Amino acid sequence: MKLVKGLLILLAILAVMALGAWQFWLKGQVEFAKVATAYGAKMVCSCQFVAERELDSCLGDFTNDVSQVSFTVSSGELLDDGTARAENTVTASVLGGLIQNQARFEPGLGCTLVER
Repeated sequence: MKLVKGLLILLAILAVMALGAWQFWLKGQVEFAKVATAYGAKMVCSCQFVAERELDSCLGDFTNDVSQVSFTVSSGELLDDGTARAENTVTASVLGGLIQNQARFEPGLGCTLVER
């Protein structure tokens, strides 16, 4: 009986420690990752489709290290009247796609974030 009671107390202490770690460290990191992917997707989209620059050149514009962020560019073709036949999008993701944001280029409007 004492062993079970001791294990329950230990489990409760570990749960409180895990909750504290989430609240004070991990929660802030997740929120930062959401903002970083949204900012990165919008900036790379504007650089790629508005300024018509290469991805390597666009990545050089960031003042902070974005090596942990993966960027996927999906380029569509423009028709003669300037409308897009396929979507021109940039997806920025971290943690293997667990947190990601996407920006879409609309001719005449520029790049905007896509709500998911």
